[in-house]
Amino acid sequence: MVLTDFEHVSIDGTIKEAYNSPFNIIKEKDISLLIRHYVIQELTKDEIKKLRRTARKFLNDKSKSDEEKVDILFYWWLLLDYSGQVSLALNDYDARLMKTKDKGQKYPKFSFNIQLGTDTESKLICGVNAVQNPTDHYQIPALMNQILVNLQIKPQKISADTIYSTLANLRYLDNLGITALIPTLQQNRENSGKQPDNPFAIDYFVFDEYKNVFICPNNKELTLDGAYPAPQEKGGGNKIKLVYSNYFACKNCEYKGICYNKNHRTITRYVHEVSYKTERLMSTEEGIKEYKKRSKTVEAHNGYFQKCLSL
Repeated sequence: MVLTDFEHVSIDGTIKEAYNSPFNIIKEKDISLLIRHYVIQELTKDEIKKLRRTARKFLNDKSKSDEEKVDILFYWWLLLDYSGQVSLALNDYDARLMKTKDKGQKYPKFSFNIQLGTDTESKLICGVNAVQNPTDHYQIPALMNQILVNLQIKPQKISADTIYSTLANLRYLDNLGITALIPTLQQNRENSGKQPDNPFAIDYFVFDEYKNVFICPNNKELTLDGAYPAPQEKGGGNKIKLVYSNYFACKNCEYKGICYNKNHRTITRYVHEVSYKTERLMSTEEGIKEYKKRSKTVEAHNGYFQKCLSL
């Protein structure tokens, strides 16, 4: 249809509640008691009264034999052991407890994390993936594999919000030769105009790439103290921990006790070749301009997509 060349695809995730009543769940404790009832010793009347409604309903179900019930209970137990949770949604075994964005929501609900990839030019949805992990940190590879199969062409750029800025995601995109438009936390706050009120927050320390120093709000340079290997990230790969400080400048600074609470102020950066390349791109006018296309693309689709699923 020649609507787009799929040059720039934007990615985002949203938590969508599963089709399961909050009353139609079974707890690990009840499963354990029911297994004891059928395998070891029958429960007393008082113990049966303490069972939750779904467990009592299962116990009184005459359509299944005791052997069938034991098989089901052990299957449920296996699912709980696999998920690491203490309760199971009986309408959707694959759902996991997640915090939704519903107004006033205090407790997690059985949900899925819906990952969506949308073309920024045509607004066509290129890929959808439902995952059991409540966070977006490592979701790009699985969704991108689906997008590549669907499109049969490789997008040149992928944009996503800060939470996707993990080494696993960035290395995956870099290996494919796809440009990652993913800002750091500080860059995201600056671009959205939501910088902190504290004038000595890290957002106001300017990094001079040429000199490899941070310039503090009082115009003093924090130089590199040392570089250390950081713990390995999930998905593989290590970043380098860089620590910057200026003990003597802080010692005589008029903002001592305001900018820092201990001996002196330190700035810590965790960098890797691919993460640094992305950070540099997102500090340019071109990178910021291209990234702004994202807000009018996938986030709107996610809201509409979630509404449709609720109908």
